[in-house]
Amino acid sequence: MKFLSKSQTLKNLRLKRSTIPQLIIFNCNKYKKNKKKILLNIQKKFPNSKIAVRSSFNNEDTAKSSNAGKYKSFLNIETKNLESIEKSIDDVINSKKKIFKGESFFVQKMVDNVSFSGVVLTKNLEDYSQCININYFNGKNTEAVTSGKFNTKNIIYYENLNYEIPKKFKRLYLAIKEIIKFTKKDILDIEFAIDKNGKVFILQVRNLVVKNKYKNIKNHDIHLSNLEKKIDKLKQNHYDLLGGTTYFGNMPDWNPAEIIGTKPKPLALSLYQELITNHVWSENRSNYGFKDLSQFHLMTTFFGTPYVDIRIDFNSWVPKNLDKKISEKIVNFYLKKFNANDNLQDKIEFEILFTCITFSSLERIRRDFKNILSQREIKIFYNSLKNINLKALSKKNVDIKLIDKLEIKQKLIKDSNLYEIDKIYWLVEDCKKFGTLPFAGLARCGFIAIELLNSMVEKKIISEKERKQFLSNINTITSVMKKDLQKLSKANFIRKYGHLRPGTYDINSLNYKEGFNNYFNQKNFQKNVINKSPKIENKIKKPLKKLGIYNNVSELLKFIKESIAFREYSKFIFSKSIDYIFENLIKFGKRYNISREDLSYIKIDKVLNMYFNLSSHKTINNLKKHIDENKKEYFSNKNISLPDIIKSPRDLYVQVKKFDKINYISDKKIISKVINYDKNKKKNDYNGIICIENADPGYDFLFSKNIKGLVTKYGGLNSHMAIRCSELNLPALIGVGEKNFNKIIEHKSLNIDCITKKIELIN
Repeated sequence: MKFLSKSQTLKNLRLKRSTIPQLIIFNCNKYKKNKKKILLNIQKKFPNSKIAVRSSFNNEDTAKSSNAGKYKSFLNIETKNLESIEKSIDDVINSKKKIFKGESFFVQKMVDNVSFSGVVLTKNLEDYSQCININYFNGKNTEAVTSGKFNTKNIIYYENLNYEIPKKFKRLYLAIKEIIKFTKKDILDIEFAIDKNGKVFILQVRNLVVKNKYKNIKNHDIHLSNLEKKIDKLKQNHYDLLGGTTYFGNMPDWNPAEIIGTKPKPLALSLYQELITNHVWSENRSNYGFKDLSQFHLMTTFFGTPYVDIRIDFNSWVPKNLDKKISEKIVNFYLKKFNANDNLQDKIEFEILFTCITFSSLERIRRDFKNILSQREIKIFYNSLKNINLKALSKKNVDIKLIDKLEIKQKLIKDSNLYEIDKIYWLVEDCKKFGTLPFAGLARCGFIAIELLNSMVEKKIISEKERKQFLSNINTITSVMKKDLQKLSKANFIRKYGHLRPGTYDINSLNYKEGFNNYFNQKNFQKNVINKSPKIENKIKKPLKKLGIYNNVSELLKFIKESIAFREYSKFIFSKSIDYIFENLIKFGKRYNISREDLSYIKIDKVLNMYFNLSSHKTINNLKKHIDENKKEYFSNKNISLPDIIKSPRDLYVQVKKFDKINYISDKKIISKVINYDKNKKKNDYNGIICIENADPGYDFLFSKNIKGLVTKYGGLNSHMAIRCSELNLPALIGVGEKNFNKIIEHKSLNIDCITKKIELIN
């Protein structure tokens, strides 16, 4: 079938599994000449009904551009109101500056008793895989999805033999398959509505504009089938792990999706694994009194997407020497709770696990394990967690001293005459032993500190205001940097902070020294507001005695303050090692004509092996071959869409996206200033990333205002803004959710990487 105008395409469809609401097409110029007659005709054709008036211009829904949402449409117009019909038609026609011969609009009967409606795309605009991508809204508002309104939902279905699409969408799915068969097109954008009887109505069918290079992404189904087998194997019982099954998430524990993104380049991924998730994480956890899992890696990757193995993670939080029978019950409880509350994947330490003792822990343990552990077992578990707090108290100062040693070693390596590869080897080894290992410990202390403060509020020992005031007076490296930005010269500021970069593990991200002018505006930097430290010592004395861990209030408050401050400081110091690693890699690359971009495809173990091994093969040619192979693998993996959480193989094929799941549009990376859009203060040139709550079709003018990127609070991959940004290859974050949106607009600049699907907020 040949796609013509929007209206004629609908007219030509002959469908059995769905219905095209009654429509009449009108020529724009003929309407202007016979306005009264046509208005009366509309009334006659749609008596006592509600109608929609939609554009159907020649430059809509072409092979090269959809212009989705560019022109006005009006819904729910009462046909008894001629004035309202006339105004709506005039506004639709006038939304196009020049009407050419043969251009038209159409009037269509509204669907009654809508249960849910939305848009189906037959490609996933994030990775261009073939699928049935349904973005929908439960309720009567048939514009909710296309205009990017709140509370829309998203489900992506990959066709397969074992798992059906959820029952709610079965009729819609069959209707879409019929449209694909009838039109002989499999890259479509379809608007639909389902009434309360389950009847499917098709409101619009258009070509989905996709670049040629993305039209034939192959073997996606084979990849998912192979991963399904892998998941089945990993979920089985393991002889050396507690718990009957496992799940996978990209945000638990060390938060890989947040730190390195969901599709990190090989260097970033391998460096993160080497410095933390292979062995350092478990060594630190064992040092702090938890079960020894040194034989396990915390993180696994599926087609380049990093996941934390939840069972391994939960095992690692079991206190050392705790009875195996009790431990098994505890881990299975954690797994069951996660399975029922997977939205907590980035909050498991706060909401699911017990990893230390706070002022509210005993009460919470008794509540959660009421029917699982006996009173005796609860007491044993509680006392084992007390040892974790005591271990943290004694280990904190040891870890601080290790961080101090790292600073010395960094300088020695930097000032040495060692070859770049030798420097990289020792920077990595020292960073593990004196950097990320103690950082992991200080991060644990910092977590305990925050939990202790939070529990004081929960138990009404102190107020929320007092908690915030207390935290605001802790002198972290971030607060010091804010002061230094105001008082230090640019040269001195860079000398101290120049190693920091958005995307710590990304060699392509400019550090503060390289990109100072992109990141900072010294004149406009906000000054710190200093609050008086609250007097809370006397409030804590009595409950502290009951806790029976800390000798006195001073010891407790010192632990909290130092833990939070040194957690940030240790990260600041060990990230300098990473910057030096990149600095030496870049020098090495220049010598052998390897670009910075190409360096990002090296796996760090390849470089480390060069320190020890001399091969008869030509080393540099071998390295360049390694880069080429990793590039091919990376770009193949990049187009394999996986869910944030995998609990069973079904999740690979039926992917339910969360409301605040960020949708990355385009294949670009950008760093630019954040502009919170104010409709009352329009500009001719924005020259930044526009943040807007929900960008409905009326905001298309923004694309002509030199915007560098777009962020919307609401909306999904099927909203018109997602489609338009995809067409224009404009970097965009669609539907980031309220929490993420509010975070973004509080910052000066934003680093968007649509390839690795990662963002960095920059003050």
